Amino acid sequence: MVKLSKGSQWQFVLIAMCLGIIVGFVLGPSAKPLGYVGSVFLNLIRMVTVPMIFFTILYGITSMDSSSSLYRVSFKAIIVFITTSVIAVVIGIVVTQLLEPGVGLSRSLLEEFKGSTQLPKINDIRGFDIILSLIPGNIFESLSNGHILQIIVFAMFIGFILNANRDKSELLIKIIHQSALLFFEVIKIIMKLAPFGVFGYISAMVGVDGISVLVALGKLVLAVFIGCLVQYMVFGIIITFGARLSPIPFYRKILGPQLIAFATSSSKATLVPLMEVSENKMGISRESSRFILPLSAALNMDGGAIYQASAAVFFAQMMGVVFSPGDYITILLMCTLASIGGAGIPGGVLLFLGMVLNALNLPIEGVLLVASVDRLLDMMTTVINVTGCASATLLIDRSENKLDVDRYKST
Repeated sequence: MVKLSKGSQWQFVLIAMCLGIIVGFVLGPSAKPLGYVGSVFLNLIRMVTVPMIFFTILYGITSMDSSSSLYRVSFKAIIVFITTSVIAVVIGIVVTQLLEPGVGLSRSLLEEFKGSTQLPKINDIRGFDIILSLIPGNIFESLSNGHILQIIVFAMFIGFILNANRDKSELLIKIIHQSALLFFEVIKIIMKLAPFGVFGYISAMVGVDGISVLVALGKLVLAVFIGCLVQYMVFGIIITFGARLSPIPFYRKILGPQLIAFATSSSKATLVPLMEVSENKMGISRESSRFILPLSAALNMDGGAIYQASAAVFFAQMMGVVFSPGDYITILLMCTLASIGGAGIPGGVLLFLGMVLNALNLPIEGVLLVASVDRLLDMMTTVINVTGCASATLLIDRSENKLDVDRYKST
């Protein structure tokens, strides 16, 4: 195993991405077998994701000083998540309306997808069903199937009870803390393989899809990219005025996790590196890092909100539909819901996009058209998701007066 220092990890990932692009173009479809290297890396991540999130949520809750601080931090987290998601939706709508990527495109692009059996079953998820689906009917089934939102709800429920009965639960809390630290160390070792996984994944993707992965639906990709760029700057504004700090150290120190997020399109693969950077470089307290970050990774998908809103406006432009004020409210509510709930559902982004299009009376076939560039959009929006998780945790930790400001400002 190649030994990588903490400081050079992101540099090896960047080199691996560049080499992967070169090898993919040179080998073409022959690079497909290299994708197995990336799959091995992601499977190792998935192997420890569920127990890691379960124990780190419990770790964070039982590390709080009191139940009142726990409730206060949880309330702040939800408010921040919803606020940034709403901002992201508005940005997606405005940018796509200004760029008009769907204007002039032929409706016939959707014809080949009509009647497809691959279309999402939008009737499977309704309003109150989404809320009910958060509560696990069988926690062991949720653990085995990786239903992250249900696992978080169960972990928070247990954590609140343990925190309220600390005198009786002292031994169990110690075991939970040691278990969390164990999985944290395990995934740190796995992350040393990140450059190899990134190289294999990028090589296979570029080799199989070629230049088409970069140009298909280019206007929509451009709109989402600009929306993500604006949201990226919004995080800096939030840090400047909300946390009363310069955002420059934040942007500089989060580069490593962002590269991993871009290369893998996986918030799970980025969670532990993000925790390391948050605690060791940004000065965020361990309590906040190990409670808010796992929570945010499942509930705070600002990049996904931009994706949803941009795609909805894109298809309206393609179909020549002019939205009413009520339609914009529908987009705002549905995309905010998608950014909070989509992460816990397999294929959540495309599934919720189908729900948004259906609610706006737009052709659901648009889901499969967008799916052709979903991977590229996912890479960009995952970077925003991860950045949003880190900025929200920083803001809340600062509001609780736990942030080590000197470490945050240090180089």
